[in-house]
Amino acid sequence: MSEFLDTTSSAMQFALGYMEADIVLYEGVTAFAVASEKVSDLLVAGGFEQHFAGSVRVSKVGFPTPVKGAKLSVNGTERRITKWDEDPVSWKIHLEDVTR
Repeated sequence: MSEFLDTTSSAMQFALGYMEADIVLYEGVTAFAVASEKVSDLLVAGGFEQHFAGSVRVSKVGFPTPVKGAKLSVNGTERRITKWDEDPVSWKIHLEDVTR
């Protein structure tokens, strides 16, 4: 099973690089990822405020374990980690705007 996961993980890294996917920088490690970002308007006193929620999926190979509350950069924009999910080959890291 380990050989299968190694092959799957390598294929994921190759595919993300080939697609020129989104770039994530975390703890000095740069990796290709698939980002999902959503901005919505919230009604507040005096008007509307934009609220960001998103996630990135990144291969586990060579990528550090995420830490809740830590910051990472997605395509040059700083975000804060709120939580993460994992499978045998990747992390799905949930993010919020650093101003929250």
